[in-house]
Amino acid sequence: MWVVLASHRYPPATGGSERIAELIATGLVRRGHRVTVVTAREPATPDREERDGVEVIRLALRPVGGVRFPIRYLRTLRSLPADLFHLSGNRIWCADFYLPFQRLFEWPQVVTGHGFYQYAIHPGRWDRWYFERYYVGRLKGVDAYAAISELERGQLIRWGLPADRIERVPNGIALAEFDPPVDPPAEFREAWGLRSPLVALYVGGFFENKRVDRLVRALAARDGRWGLVVYGPDRAAPPFDAGSVGRLAAELRVPFRWMGVRPRPEVRAALRAADLVALGSSYEGFGLLLLEAMASARPFVSFDVGVARELAETGAGRVVGTVSEFGGALAEYEDAERRAASGAMGRAAVSRWSDQAMVDRYLAVYGRAMARRAERSGRSI
Repeated sequence: MWVVLASHRYPPATGGSERIAELIATGLVRRGHRVTVVTAREPATPDREERDGVEVIRLALRPVGGVRFPIRYLRTLRSLPADLFHLSGNRIWCADFYLPFQRLFEWPQVVTGHGFYQYAIHPGRWDRWYFERYYVGRLKGVDAYAAISELERGQLIRWGLPADRIERVPNGIALAEFDPPVDPPAEFREAWGLRSPLVALYVGGFFENKRVDRLVRALAARDGRWGLVVYGPDRAAPPFDAGSVGRLAAELRVPFRWMGVRPRPEVRAALRAADLVALGSSYEGFGLLLLEAMASARPFVSFDVGVARELAETGAGRVVGTVSEFGGALAEYEDAERRAASGAMGRAAVSRWSDQAMVDRYLAVYGRAMARRAERSGRSI
């Protein structure tokens, strides 16, 4: 089977949806399928390349009046006589410049939207119209929508997308990265320079929805027993940026260290070096960090976002609704035996969300999408 996967960005670009696109593409190639990724050009990357067996076509984006127009996007897609088209994203160029023209293409179409960030964070009139009317209307013309969480599936049904058109396909992580979990040397944790007996780790950086400030306030309730280490970029405006959060931590006397963007092996070591993984987000489409905590045999505490509640049902962590509840969960995890037991349960359950399981699910979705398209066109497959 030949699959064309359209993603707004693709590695070496970093990010959750970029990583998922890569895991899908490389996983399909390992199963013997052909995959062509159509994505945006990154600095110092060629227009076309083969990356881990995946053909990658990178398009220039031309800014016009605040909108980035992909150059030769539809022409490129029409030149690829693939068996199936998989669109990754919404409210982004690869979706916005395809969906109005989707009827020009006869191939089976699968969409993974990765949640509804703009609708959740900035639900203005335009966003409400886009998602509640335009987007869901266009989705009725595709053969399958892959919802990454039950929250996303429920939202689509409330907007009017038929339930039988929605497939449940949770994200996965590359378990081989964490197999087996290996503790870093003691000096790794010492380099953080925190004097607290326990350390909570958050990976993902400073963005408007990540709410690292809530983590600081929750840890402050534990009177110095917990410190906070953060990995990732600073892309938020005050009061959610790194500087504002650092000042808040100093004011509340919470030991705090921001490490910035670091190599992937260091991040994996940090997950094992920490006592607990913390997620303070007000919105997540999924929450890959929680899966990485489970793969690292570390418990998590998270607000009720993305798949946090589903993952917590395995015993891997706790889901809370307020900063006060977050502090109470931290108190429970001050017991070493409790942390070890929760981490072990997460590690035992995480294979359900592996990259291999995700690719299996997508292949099943592709098969059903191709059957639906064939039925609609009167063809056999």
